[in-house]
Amino acid sequence: MNIALGVVATILQVLSFCDAYAHSDHKPKHGGIMGRGDDEISVELVMEKGSVILYIEDESGTPVPTEKVKGTLSVVSPGRPTQEAKLIPVGDNKFSAKGLTPVPGDRLRARIILPGGEEFSSIFSFR
Repeated sequence: MNIALGVVATILQVLSFCDAYAHSDHKPKHGGIMGRGDDEISVELVMEKGSVILYIEDESGTPVPTEKVKGTLSVVSPGRPTQEAKLIPVGDNKFSAKGLTPVPGDRLRARIILPGGEEFSSIFSFR
């Protein structure tokens, strides 16, 4: 019985330290919605003057220059056709996607391709 309690205590102690090394959720810096997806980059979605704006950073919070980055943003809505727009660099770590009209409840998927060919995706639940 003592051995079993020792094993359980050890397992619980190890599990309690695992969270310390996990990637934490990034907080929005521009008042938007943070995407879920790859841990290597974080993506924040902001609605700005009828356009969808995406800000991208690496896992440490350093802005990722968008000048040579490519990508698309898709909007999936129940009962409506899927919309898709090309991501256009509009600043240091900022993309714009024009012509999309997400409504609360829609799912958005950003597909981002870095200059080296690495591909990342991020999913948003629009609210």
